Amino acid sequence: MRCFPLALMIILSLAAVVSAGNAEAPEAEPAPQDSVAIENEFVRIRVNPGPQEAGRFAVDTTGGDPSRSADDEKILIYGSREPWTSYTTVVIDDVPQVFGGTTQRRAGLGAPTTGLLGPPSIEGDLLATVVATARIGEIKITQQLGFARSPTTRVRDTALIFYEVKNTGLREHSVGLRIMLDTMLGSNDGAPLRAGDTAIETATQLFGEDIPDYWQAFDSLSEPAVISQGTLRGPGLTPPDRLEMVDWGTLADAPWDFPFPAGTDFTRRGEEAADTAVALYWNPIRLGPGEARNYATLYGVGGVSLSPAELSLGLTAPAEVDFQYDEERPFSVVAYVENSGGFESRGTRLSLSLSEGLKLAEGSLRSRLGTLQPGQTGQSVWRVLPTGAATGTLQIVATVTSDNLESNRVARDILVNSPPQLVVKLAGPESLRVTAENRYSPNPFPLRAEVTNRGAQAGRNVVAAIDLPDGLVLDAGAAPTRVWDRLEPGRKAVFEWPVRALGLPTGQLAVTVHATAAGARPAKARHAVEVPRLTPELRVHPPAQTVPALTDGQPTLVPVSIRLVPARDFAGARVSVNYNPSVLEPLYVSRGEGFVEAGRLLSPWSAGRRRSGCVADIGGERGGAPPLNVAETTLFTIVFMVREPGESAITLEPTTVVTASGAEASYRVVAASVVVSPADR
Repeated sequence: MRCFPLALMIILSLAAVVSAGNAEAPEAEPAPQDSVAIENEFVRIRVNPGPQEAGRFAVDTTGGDPSRSADDEKILIYGSREPWTSYTTVVIDDVPQVFGGTTQRRAGLGAPTTGLLGPPSIEGDLLATVVATARIGEIKITQQLGFARSPTTRVRDTALIFYEVKNTGLREHSVGLRIMLDTMLGSNDGAPLRAGDTAIETATQLFGEDIPDYWQAFDSLSEPAVISQGTLRGPGLTPPDRLEMVDWGTLADAPWDFPFPAGTDFTRRGEEAADTAVALYWNPIRLGPGEARNYATLYGVGGVSLSPAELSLGLTAPAEVDFQYDEERPFSVVAYVENSGGFESRGTRLSLSLSEGLKLAEGSLRSRLGTLQPGQTGQSVWRVLPTGAATGTLQIVATVTSDNLESNRVARDILVNSPPQLVVKLAGPESLRVTAENRYSPNPFPLRAEVTNRGAQAGRNVVAAIDLPDGLVLDAGAAPTRVWDRLEPGRKAVFEWPVRALGLPTGQLAVTVHATAAGARPAKARHAVEVPRLTPELRVHPPAQTVPALTDGQPTLVPVSIRLVPARDFAGARVSVNYNPSVLEPLYVSRGEGFVEAGRLLSPWSAGRRRSGCVADIGGERGGAPPLNVAETTLFTIVFMVREPGESAITLEPTTVVTASGAEASYRVVAASVVVSPADR
């Protein structure tokens, strides 16, 4: 039996046909129920509803490979009506426990079990999964089984296994997982497992980087019944820390570790029949409160391009790979040769040829298999890289030659997706206008970037960054860099920044937005905005106001601000404010942002000297702070109290504005007026 499902991440199925049977009337011992099942046109997933072995699963084909009828309705993972021979073990704080219901049979017999919180259930419709959940103290375990696209066939002929183990408590726990799969090829329970350039026919352990991207199994290349594949590495998958291929009896009897019988054949322990099984181990790790760990793997129909002959040839590789500009991602190509004739094949050699756009990552394109006896199979593996020189449908060709048998060749197409291709469009106002109050409008103004992915693969971690010239700044609080987690092909992400013009320099100011994504070439767009020149002014604001003598029975307060437009290299100022003392009386002066830096009050500063009709020498310096360059700034605000009805001009004289170099800057003074109307009787 064979299997390697994965779950959630590559997700789920096409039209899933769902079936679930009903239990017979319970007696002293409940009768077995039909499994809870989902299926599509390729494979079927069955889950045991319990009570015995609840949650255990099996996989078989429905239509299998559409190009061959020999694999229809064949077993991939043993178990039909009531799966029980495959099971999953959760290790919590060094205690192994079998996921699901109890058993009276050999697989996991006598081991503690987690039980289930409820019977397995089918969730979803077209994207159906079978879900089962268990809890051991503070640890919650969720098993999800569904369908995914096989990396070698690009259709949903692959079963998924996905587990989430979550710590719902308030203290740390240690958690590990083992998935044991009772693999089978139709009626063949002892076919060798093929990983990389090795046919594994005896008990074998693999660790870490020695674990292959995928493994396959078949009974024959000339007339295969079932070709299966377990995929261990790839997007969304969780490669195991350890892979064990051993007879089923050994794994059935030990829910976790055991003395490994390295080199023994696949004869079922204690019996005489050949029976292969596979176990995937994820070592225990610490899970803090609220933390979770996911475990995911794939198992289903294998994609092998076949060419039967005296030297039957099979070639497998991912059906689809992504090219990345910034990262090399080699993939495995495996060729199998079976001597299907009646004579030995002497001097057997394999060679690989690659289309433009593909290259060998390491090693040689040629491999020597030597002599193959009738019925014997040899294999070779290559690591291949997309180069970016060509994308789309490319071809890999394997050729086998022999000193005494006729040569053979087989070709396999592979779709190499172009990387994310970012296109940036940047929009904003063509120009700013200057209002009657000598202000830019709008200011701040919006700049909007649209980043579109025109590539064939999703862009991950899309980053858009704005680059502003002198004279333009981001409005307070705006970040120059924005991030979009994932941008699918054909979709666009929109980013917007509020930008403020400072008034120096002026003219055509060009803004650039740069966009990047994992695997993509950087892209950028440019937009120019015309920033007109502001007239240098010291302006009293508001320019005119009419107020009542009394407000709520109290004399009205009248705030008046003194603004500098623009503030160019501004370092300090002294201003005297003149008014009509019979109408207004100054109460206090508060400094403006021109004399504040990052919340710090700058010095020296003076609120001025009062004399009749004038507050003289208000202002100070930006001592220790950098000179100010903004489109406008408030130097100070003076608050008057109304004394009696009448009219008062607000004028500024004398005035001094100083730049960082110590030079005195020239500014036109714009006065204002305040009209106080009589109080209502």
